[in-house]
Amino acid sequence: MPAYFDTGFFARVPAWHGEGNVTDREAATWDEAREWGGLQWEPIEAPSFGFRGIVAETGETVNVPGDGVVGDYFADEGFKRIIRSDTGKLLTTAKDSYTLITHAEMGEIADAIMGQGLKVETAGATHGGKRVWGLFLLDEPQIITSPSGRTDMTATLPYMPVMNSHDGSGSCRVGFTQVRIVCANTWQSSEAEQERHGRTYLFRHTANWKDRVEEARLAVQGQREAIEHYHAVMGDLLDISVTAAQRELFVREFVPMPPEGLISDRVINNVETARNAIREILASETTVEVADSAYGLVMAATEYLDHVRRYNTKDTLLGRQLLGREPLKAKAAALAREVATVG
Repeated sequence: MPAYFDTGFFARVPAWHGEGNVTDREAATWDEAREWGGLQWEPIEAPSFGFRGIVAETGETVNVPGDGVVGDYFADEGFKRIIRSDTGKLLTTAKDSYTLITHAEMGEIADAIMGQGLKVETAGATHGGKRVWGLFLLDEPQIITSPSGRTDMTATLPYMPVMNSHDGSGSCRVGFTQVRIVCANTWQSSEAEQERHGRTYLFRHTANWKDRVEEARLAVQGQREAIEHYHAVMGDLLDISVTAAQRELFVREFVPMPPEGLISDRVINNVETARNAIREILASETTVEVADSAYGLVMAATEYLDHVRRYNTKDTLLGRQLLGREPLKAKAAALAREVATVG
């Protein structure tokens, strides 16, 4: 699986693909993680060249050498190659304005944002080294805990990934995630999760990216505080019990039937389809353990809004998934509290 995993290490638990180094502990330093994960090489800059020639027999202009072609290489001004320091393999050709964020600097970013002493759970490379990552284990993972001590472990955010692209496909990103990154697929899953919940900060490959480290630290700290507040609110909801009748009332009020004069068979069918989807979520593995609480109602509504409800475009889907931008999610929390008071 050369495009999906190149090198990497995984603390204690092997990756699903069975490749890479499995260690008996997390890496205590970023330097150690780089050694275990095969990231001791660096992306480096090299001159970029083009070719200009003419086919002798036809006079046709070409940009690749070949038999019967007369021409020469020239410096490709305004561009540079990004290559691996160990093999010289080409990672990308970029504009001169493209600024590298090296593997060593990835560790500096993590230290600056979260402080010293971070443990590294996994680290590695995919796509021939075009994408690299380090997954830092948080000392204080965020778990939904109610005042009475009830918990929902599915809400844990145990990791802070630093994900870096050397091929111009994306920025270096820092965020929070539940996903244990071990390959290209889990990279994409983590990236989508971070975007879905607004738990990410981007360092674009521009000359002033280092100036933004302090801004990133404050932004990430703000995210941590927002997550802590969110978890406190959800913890309160986790202690509010709801009956089967109250769950059904929530479903019907969250997806209300339009006024009688506006009802058609198609509208009735759409409403019942949406309601049934929420009922199925409440009975599913993701929610059944907390379905007897107001928190479970909010989680079911959120899963419906993010993953089940129809959307017109991908932009519409992304917009509704970002925390704080979906009014129906706020409605769900208020409605869950309200129905819990109905006898």
